[in-house]
Amino acid sequence: MARPWRRIGMLIPSSNTSVERDYPAFMPPNLSFHFARLTMTRLDAAGMQEQLADLRRASASLADARVDAVLLCQTAASYWLGRAWDAQIRQEMQGWCHGAPAFTAAQTVLDALAALGVTRVGFAAPFPAEIAAASLDYLAACGLATVATRFGGFRDNFAIAEMSPAAIIELACGADHPEAQAVLMPGGNMPCLGVAQAIEARLGKPIVTTNQAGMWALLRHFGETAPIAGVGRLLGELPAPIP
Repeated sequence: MARPWRRIGMLIPSSNTSVERDYPAFMPPNLSFHFARLTMTRLDAAGMQEQLADLRRASASLADARVDAVLLCQTAASYWLGRAWDAQIRQEMQGWCHGAPAFTAAQTVLDALAALGVTRVGFAAPFPAEIAAASLDYLAACGLATVATRFGGFRDNFAIAEMSPAAIIELACGADHPEAQAVLMPGGNMPCLGVAQAIEARLGKPIVTTNQAGMWALLRHFGETAPIAGVGRLLGELPAPIP
């Protein structure tokens, strides 16, 4: 029996060049992805504010495609603006998209870590200092202990997509710690999926990335239970769908 066709709206920063490649490459063919770009080129306060001004317009454009769900594909926005904003923007996105279920990358990451039973993480992100600090505050407010960190210091979001596999592996390994149950690697523009398996083999523990977690959440939401091989434990051991 053919699986139902689903349309998923994806809100991405205008300078992101990784999400549009990753999702169609790894997700089932019955899920189609429809992208709206939010003006943002720099990971700083001005860049975040510029992006916020675009959210309603971009969401409304996805509503025209009658999407079955919508995902804000950026953890940094929620980390920067906090948990209350994250909850509020999910409600607003749902309204702008005519009732379609709305997800934020930050919430999908939290849910994925919970599904893996993780409460202590190493934190490896490409972020500059102020986004890094806000991220750690966000994780602490959500009850996660961060036992080690490594930050790339990038402000140019386009440059994050051009990180080499070796640089991404080094970033991840630099945030490992004996007490960390997993390494969290936020940054939807960081091309982690191609090296996820190699990182996990080296660390002997799972990693959770922005794009992994978004895929995982959407698969669960739509009842897709087939594992995805080669991109890490989270998708390779896909839990049962939400009842």
